[in-house]
Amino acid sequence: MSRVEAQRPSGEQLRSRLEFETLIVDTSASLFATPPEQLHRAVEHALERLRIFFRADRCALLSVSDDQQVVNVRLASYTEGLLSVPPDLNIAPMFPWSKHRLLVERIPVRVSRIGDLPPDAHGEREGWTQLPIRSALTLPIATGGVIRHLIALNTVHQEREWPDGFVTRLRVLGEMLVGALDRQAMFDGLREAEERVALTANTLRASEARLASAAELAGLGFYEGNFAEGVMYVDDRFCAIFGIPPDRRQGLQAQMFFFEQVHPDDLPRMLDLREQLHAGPPDRVSFQYRYAHPSRGEMWIQHEARVARRDTTGRAVITFGVVRDITERKRAEEELRDLSRRLIRAHEEERALIARELHDDVTQRLAVLAIDAGRAELAAADEAQARMMQAIRQELVRVSEDVHSLAYHLHPSVLTELGLVEALRAECERRARQSRIEIVMELDQLPRGLGKDAALCLFRVAQEALTNVVRHAGSAAARVTLRQMSGGLLLAVRDDGAGFDMERMGEGRRLGLASMRERVQLVNGTLDIESAPGRGTTVVAWVPTEGRSS
Repeated sequence: MSRVEAQRPSGEQLRSRLEFETLIVDTSASLFATPPEQLHRAVEHALERLRIFFRADRCALLSVSDDQQVVNVRLASYTEGLLSVPPDLNIAPMFPWSKHRLLVERIPVRVSRIGDLPPDAHGEREGWTQLPIRSALTLPIATGGVIRHLIALNTVHQEREWPDGFVTRLRVLGEMLVGALDRQAMFDGLREAEERVALTANTLRASEARLASAAELAGLGFYEGNFAEGVMYVDDRFCAIFGIPPDRRQGLQAQMFFFEQVHPDDLPRMLDLREQLHAGPPDRVSFQYRYAHPSRGEMWIQHEARVARRDTTGRAVITFGVVRDITERKRAEEELRDLSRRLIRAHEEERALIARELHDDVTQRLAVLAIDAGRAELAAADEAQARMMQAIRQELVRVSEDVHSLAYHLHPSVLTELGLVEALRAECERRARQSRIEIVMELDQLPRGLGKDAALCLFRVAQEALTNVVRHAGSAAARVTLRQMSGGLLLAVRDDGAGFDMERMGEGRRLGLASMRERVQLVNGTLDIESAPGRGTTVVAWVPTEGRSS
């Protein structure tokens, strides 16, 4: 065996790694789509999946106090029958050696068996016996450069190895979960701030005091604008987030400074939303934008604004809002999008490789066997033997056709050779033959700028949508439309079948729709799904041409 072959991961290792990367992508998509008030439950579900993947008995997200002397269980998943750790129990004193490594040295604790603990880890041995623990993997999760959380996996019934390849990716997943909980805390804080403002809106002074208190509680930058008096109140956190100098905080100068630093590509949209808010309705807007901080460079800001009072013409007189620096979250999301993009490409490359092997090797060998069976049929000594060889030959032909169909489903070569339009046409014709559904096609010719990633994305969306039509719709007909629109391509798959309640869809369909959304988002497109019981389903995907996609 060569040195390269010896270092190559086994098939089982690759499958396990792919499964874990898929878990990360699924978790990212789930957290992205989950409403803020449900993120707590979504994080608990992610911990459950993580515990099951690692075959652990306990998987917990631990919170660390500001002075790093108290560590509590914030959320956790336990195997059936295992007692939970009380959330008010400070477990830091039980594990002094681990605490020093995690919070001072900032390195993971990875122990496969109690015998691997170093001689100076006396507290760990006692703590492991009390809980009990047989193997442990714990990673520090930093927020703003400070260790605020730990993610921990324990086994109780058996020892467990913790492969190197999963440690770094587990840290990414932990950062994702902490970010989701921070997002929920932000919205909870904003909701509490709004309630406090509603109770104290009688006077400007009382409103300012209550808003400052709410902003302090939520940890957000706060402002209030009074356009009748031409003043804007901004708190210290707001000024720190935007780098507003002391001499620009009087009157409306803070607002002017702020507008000067907003990214020029985002400023027109912001001004349009601001005008909509001031003219009314709506009474509330939420948006994100880039901001050029005087010393920190480009940042991403989450901005929530609301009208507190309007004049007799309906124009806003007093507005207030909260802001938050989400730069790190945006960077993490971009890293996750890049990971998802590379993972999907790896999936497609693997599917293409398997398809080639099936087409070039397996189908050829089946063809040879079918020919040999045909010869044996002709040379049979009696009619019974001839019939048996004929049956074998016919079954080999059917298996060959099934393998060819599987290879096509894994990687349609027509997409690479003839393009998206012909690939969609071939797919619709194949589905119509197999399922006896009438599929009407309206396919425009492609623009020159469509990239291969966008073409593959639309083809996979069409495949998944047609699969749902066959499996769930109960429809006798479907329509597939491809046309140029708004600087890109729009794909629509419609059926007149059973439809479904979007809020109560089955698990299998939910995963299929999540996969479609993930693919479309990775090419900077959009996906809309319309359905209702008894009214059919429409899936509409739009992707930009190559000049507008990443």
